[in-house]
Amino acid sequence: MGPLFRNSGFPLYHEAMLFVRMRPQQRQASFEATFTAARSPLSSGLQALAFYERAGLVKRITPLSEEAPHYASRMLVRSARNARVKPELLGAPGNGAEGWSASALNLSAAVDERTPGGAASLVELASDADLRELQLALAGDPSVASVSRVPRRYLTAKMSRKSSKPSAAGRERTATAPPPARTMWNLRKINWQEARDLNGFNDASEIKVAVLDTGIDAGHPDLKDQIAGYIYEHPDLPGASSDQDLIGHGTHVAGTIGATINNDVGINGISQARIHAWKIFDDRPDLLTHPDGTAEFAYFVDPVMYLRALLDCVDAGIDVVNLSIGGGGAPDPTESAAFEALLAGGTSIIAAMGNERREGSPISYPAAMPGVIAVGATNLQDRITSFSNRGNHVAIAAPGDAIWSTLPTYPGQTAWRAEKGPDGHWWQGKAAIRETDYDAWPGTSMAAPHVAAAAALFIANGGDRDPAAVRDALVASADKVPAMGGQDFTPDFGYGRLNLKRLIAGIGAND
Repeated sequence: MGPLFRNSGFPLYHEAMLFVRMRPQQRQASFEATFTAARSPLSSGLQALAFYERAGLVKRITPLSEEAPHYASRMLVRSARNARVKPELLGAPGNGAEGWSASALNLSAAVDERTPGGAASLVELASDADLRELQLALAGDPSVASVSRVPRRYLTAKMSRKSSKPSAAGRERTATAPPPARTMWNLRKINWQEARDLNGFNDASEIKVAVLDTGIDAGHPDLKDQIAGYIYEHPDLPGASSDQDLIGHGTHVAGTIGATINNDVGINGISQARIHAWKIFDDRPDLLTHPDGTAEFAYFVDPVMYLRALLDCVDAGIDVVNLSIGGGGAPDPTESAAFEALLAGGTSIIAAMGNERREGSPISYPAAMPGVIAVGATNLQDRITSFSNRGNHVAIAAPGDAIWSTLPTYPGQTAWRAEKGPDGHWWQGKAAIRETDYDAWPGTSMAAPHVAAAAALFIANGGDRDPAAVRDALVASADKVPAMGGQDFTPDFGYGRLNLKRLIAGIGAND
């Protein structure tokens, strides 16, 4: 059995980070004029930011817009979209160098016409101790639309102790073989074949489903024909991000949604929707300490990569977005605005409820955000799993225990053990090596893509593309399983367990 990711007890917000949204500024005739205007007298909050910069407390400012210059290492830099092209240096240490951090925010406000609610930038400070005072100063600045802490979003980051399989560095796990595709319990449970046998059934090959996750193995034999796009490069970000899905989570999610059907290879996906993958994790694990005094080096969502992906989905007209991520920090205004833009454009958003049931089912976002279809996980017996969060915002449940799906064909790891060195600091130790090719994983992360694929099939077969209509159809067609005790809704199952045949067969029934 693969890893079960949890985030209970982990930090809600990134340390020493703020998201700052600027109010739109008047557009200038040229970049040179815009650059000059950005150096004009600063408003009160930006003056405070410039003071922090002079004190050496500002590390970096990264705009969501890849067109806007960023501030790093006491320099203002306009990055090239091509990773092989050297960035252009706009400001350098020396006379008149002070205030480039504030100028970066002004430049972003003048250049970025895309971000809902105003240009947004990630401000990184040297210490979390300095954050609150700067946040208050920026909040009182009339040129600032909002300033907020940056919520952490995880795969939910902590691996179950029982399923973690540390191994010596360099050791590779052997590839695993899934059972015959026709015996996949999760597909039988949701009446997958019965739905496909309906007259005029459409496989959703024209529907665009976005997977915002750890990446995807674009060469996997069960996925390569299903991938319509893959974005992973961000030349202006400090963290390296290759095209590899080291963790495997995104590849697993994608396989459930759209692995090639009946190709005599591996598994069958639920649909043949076109997968648009965005990698929203960098390749560097970060130290996370646990309440019991242990620690690990794990991966979590890069906030800029994540928000850029959400905005890309708005621009691309994505039909369905799958978010098998979560975290307890309330959404900041930039994240909320991106979700509102997606919903307004007709994109259905599916998110995992989270895997912290044994820790009291804390609220997890984005599942708890308005308009999002939150998904819990069931097992072979149609009971809620021991890990699936409960809550009144859950809409529907779907199979999420021992789900066979695709994994990258190359080695990787889900986390690294942390070990204390002689100096008392944590060092990266042995890796928790994952399987390759295929594996059965548990989690609400595995349940969510069942519903994302079902939403794609609903739209493809003539259902209304409106997110509210998609949600209504999903919950109306769900099975009231015996464990619901005869109730129409429970905080465990929502309105029931996904039934794909009833979902498709019911299209147009009430017209």
